[in-house]
Amino acid sequence: MDRMVFRLRQLPHNINSSSTVRLLSKALGINSSAIRVYSLARSLDLWIPSKVATLMFDDAVEMESILEEGRSPNITKQGDEWRIKVHDLPNSLVLDMHFRGLTVLYDPPLACHTADCIAISGLASHPFGSWQPKDSSKSSMWIRDTLPKSLPHIRPILYGYDTTLFGSQSFQNIFDLALGLISQLKANGWASSTCKPLAFLAHSLGGIVLKQAIVSLANRVERDDPILHAMKGAVLFGVPNLGMEQSNLEAVVEGQPNMQLVSDLSLDSAYLQQLDQQFSGISYLQSALLYWCYETKKSPTVTRDSNGKWSRTGAEEILVTPESATRGIYRQTTQSDLIIPINEDHSNIVKFSENDPNYAIVAQKLAQILPRGESASKAVIAQTTSNSEVASGQEYDFGSIMESLYVPEGDRRVMEVEDKFGHTFDWVYDSPEPGFTQWLQSGTPLFWINGKPGSGKSTLMKFIYKDRRTSDLLSDWRGYSNYIRAGFFFHYRGSPIQKSFEGLLKSVLSQIISRSPSLSRFLWPLFDKESLTPDDWSLQMLQRGFHRILVQEETPLHLCLFLDALDEYDGRLEFICKFLVDLAAIPPTPNKRIKVCFSSRPWDVFIHTFRCCHGFRIHDFTQEDIRDYCLGSIKEERLPSVALENLIPDIVTRSRGVFLWVKLVVKDLAQVTRTSTLSEVDLKKQLESLPLELDSYYAEIIRRIPYVHRWKTYAMLEITVRFRGPLRPTALMFAVTCSESRTYQEALNSVQTLSGEKDSEFVDIVRRDSRRYCGGLIEVVSTDYSAYYIQVLHQTVEEFVTNPKFKQIVLEDRARITVENGYAFLAKYAFSFSPEHPYFDKFASRVFARAYEQTSGRSMKVFLDSIPNDILQFYCSIPTPLAFAVAAGLRLYINESLTQSPKLLRDCRERLLTVNGLSDTDDFVQTIKVLLDGGFDANRDPALFIALVRKAHQSQVSDSLASESGNQTVGDTVISLIELLLDHGQDPNLDIKDDDFRPARPSLLERVFAKRSSSGEDGHNTRMITPLDYLFSTKDEWGKKSMVEMKVIYQVISLILGRGGVIKATQRASFRAALDVLSSKNLPIGDLEAKLLHLSLSPPEPSRQSFGSKLRKTTSRLLN
Repeated sequence: MDRMVFRLRQLPHNINSSSTVRLLSKALGINSSAIRVYSLARSLDLWIPSKVATLMFDDAVEMESILEEGRSPNITKQGDEWRIKVHDLPNSLVLDMHFRGLTVLYDPPLACHTADCIAISGLASHPFGSWQPKDSSKSSMWIRDTLPKSLPHIRPILYGYDTTLFGSQSFQNIFDLALGLISQLKANGWASSTCKPLAFLAHSLGGIVLKQAIVSLANRVERDDPILHAMKGAVLFGVPNLGMEQSNLEAVVEGQPNMQLVSDLSLDSAYLQQLDQQFSGISYLQSALLYWCYETKKSPTVTRDSNGKWSRTGAEEILVTPESATRGIYRQTTQSDLIIPINEDHSNIVKFSENDPNYAIVAQKLAQILPRGESASKAVIAQTTSNSEVASGQEYDFGSIMESLYVPEGDRRVMEVEDKFGHTFDWVYDSPEPGFTQWLQSGTPLFWINGKPGSGKSTLMKFIYKDRRTSDLLSDWRGYSNYIRAGFFFHYRGSPIQKSFEGLLKSVLSQIISRSPSLSRFLWPLFDKESLTPDDWSLQMLQRGFHRILVQEETPLHLCLFLDALDEYDGRLEFICKFLVDLAAIPPTPNKRIKVCFSSRPWDVFIHTFRCCHGFRIHDFTQEDIRDYCLGSIKEERLPSVALENLIPDIVTRSRGVFLWVKLVVKDLAQVTRTSTLSEVDLKKQLESLPLELDSYYAEIIRRIPYVHRWKTYAMLEITVRFRGPLRPTALMFAVTCSESRTYQEALNSVQTLSGEKDSEFVDIVRRDSRRYCGGLIEVVSTDYSAYYIQVLHQTVEEFVTNPKFKQIVLEDRARITVENGYAFLAKYAFSFSPEHPYFDKFASRVFARAYEQTSGRSMKVFLDSIPNDILQFYCSIPTPLAFAVAAGLRLYINESLTQSPKLLRDCRERLLTVNGLSDTDDFVQTIKVLLDGGFDANRDPALFIALVRKAHQSQVSDSLASESGNQTVGDTVISLIELLLDHGQDPNLDIKDDDFRPARPSLLERVFAKRSSSGEDGHNTRMITPLDYLFSTKDEWGKKSMVEMKVIYQVISLILGRGGVIKATQRASFRAALDVLSSKNLPIGDLEAKLLHLSLSPPEPSRQSFGSKLRKTTSRLLN
């Protein structure tokens, strides 16, 4: 065994380096002086606190005998790692050299830990060793040893994955590697809203894996956005963005399962080109800071010696050219600060030794990506409550409260859930083992029903929520504690209100006060108005209202909540878990009890939080139910043969408690018996050939569909999962029909082929096409008011479709050149109707086109440019594609247009800055920045600057924003935009109409003069002032403003003064009084005062003197 670096995991969380040496010395039976620990840090495991170390042993020969020859009975080899049993430790230590997964190399002090950096190694390289200089000591590694000294606020982490080339039996491709990285990030904390900002160091293939992971995350933006938003940038080394020389590598993998992995890295790889275009757009929209390092030395290639052994001793070649390593910006002088030449070969480009000058450059770039002090923690909305009591005589409008809390789709999900079949699930009441009836009669607050996808959790929850036995068991026979039952069934495929915390609170509050109207009086004091509307219920108000009802002691409250599918909550699961834990912590009293029965999949976050909670796994009790359901499903197929009934025991066994699997299998087998005559043996073989896992079953269903129809399969499923809210059958079929259209006219022609169909006919069309093109994976659902809409068969179908592998499964080779997704198809559909059409929606096209850019990294430029201006006038106040792109926030479209026409914005005469009004969103700020950076003259559309100045003194500047950048207010956006405009040449002294100007009443002679001399506007009735004048004119209101509001005014005044702002109408006494107010708010006024003193503060009175002179001259002329 050569001298090697080892990793030691599962060390006690409170251990230090010296204790680690003593512990390992005793366990291995070697001298402690032979063990050298180089790093010791907390592991990333969210549930089991432990530490991980990197270390070396002085005597490699002795270690080989200890580890390989099994000298110690407490050491067990498992694969390529060793389990070391240590007395008094609950878990064995794990020693390895492979470094797979995530390895923390340094623990910053908690007070200064503000960011993380993950290093991803390249093709056929070691996760740790590939970053080490090539020397025999193996004692130095710059990410572990040097980076913490330079950037102590960053936690360095290695990511290891298997990319062995020679002799590999793995058929994983880049998609698989990227999904592995995403899974590791999600499992180790980066799917949390409180994760730190994140940067990457990526070498060679590692950069391609990172790019694919980012593209895949964007495609699933609603679930995985915390990871995407945490990613601030990367330093990438020798990444073959445009391919690499790999003819020698092809020889190594010839005939092996990993040939596709190497092939995807070739110089003519269409996959790499497509990936780079998507990554370029997505990283731009995320404002990621990327630096590209390229090699300037040739590298030895791989060759086979006479003994058949492969080694890097072949002819030297340029493996990754500067053009490929820099994504083609190698010769672009405008972006030269983003590229870094390193005078090493492809392997040594990341092997920095001590005092390596290239290290200093990389560390400096990393510091720019993750500056000290930045934090990505996003504040959770504070659940502030009012403790004031409700006056007993206060009147409130119960009807108004109920109407304001009403949610039309609130009960829709409960109605959609299938009713139980026959006597299935009766065991929940009849058998003591599940413990449900005992829980209903106990004081225990929580009961958790968990199970696999498709195992009937929602059907069971609907059953126990609605069944009278639940109410009977909850009730007190004395009549003292009649429980209010309230339910909420999360529905990730539904509208926002059906999957949000806001929807949960609104629904539960409505149910509570409808059953106990007296509780509504605790809600009314939240509002100072006579009647309420749905818009009055912000999330904060809902939280406060629910909390007031829970903490009050005047009115009895015995509440039992039934919450289904917590895993479909559209937010951080940690938050919803904390909500339940807090409910359970409310102490019971004679007048108050809170109980919650909830269901979910057995995900780690739920297991960790509720592992000691009462409850059961549903699939442990449903074997008989599955049998009955199977028999009933076979009877529904109305088959004459009893052959399927004989297979019921096998179907039940193979189902493993998943009702949905049984439903799919029975339909499949029924179809087989209808189309062919098979013996029972053949049917059993058919059953055994069907996949056991649902996602594999879905893939099998897709593969049966003839390839010629697969585009329709792709379009129908993509549109169904991307659309949020009720999707009408008409909308689905229109969007599918124009999905392949490249231009507006093509889309219009496609839609017109369906214009003769009636709405009612589309229901049957979708049902037919779902069976034909989707294998029944989407379904038509009806509502109580005879409306129809489309949804996928089950939540697991949506997860299958949003998995990056779905496109490969359904489109096969075509997937490599297909970027468009359901959002693109929906955008084309939205443009296809005139304003007279009942389906016309002015804003839908904007929403879908922008969502397409965000999820694909590509623009819809070809399609948008094909739309005639007379059509665009219905979608935008300025009827041009560019103006529409600005209104919709399509930054990729704008950039692509600038690439084709660099002077486009410089020569533009349209008022683009205010084409969409004024918004407070990050996206609006970024769109304005794109326009200004692209050459648009801010003074061509001064209305934005004036609107921002006016907004700076309004009270809403203190309102919080749901910003990707963290805690932001409206005022922060106002300041950012004003500074942005001034930086790009905005005139700081624009004329603003003084709305408060009230001229003195003129005398009779003045009115006569004005009548004779004025033919137009009366100058006495208006006055134009500068932005600074305007802000100082509001000083009388400053004393009532909060500190947040005053800081906004102060910063805006400072910005305008610093860019040449002047005052024309503000007198010295007035601005002095304004400065006094600022000083009283502890705001520094020295600089402001010095600058204001240099301005002309007392202009001559414009009114009487000049007018009197004119009057005397005119009178003299008239008399003479």
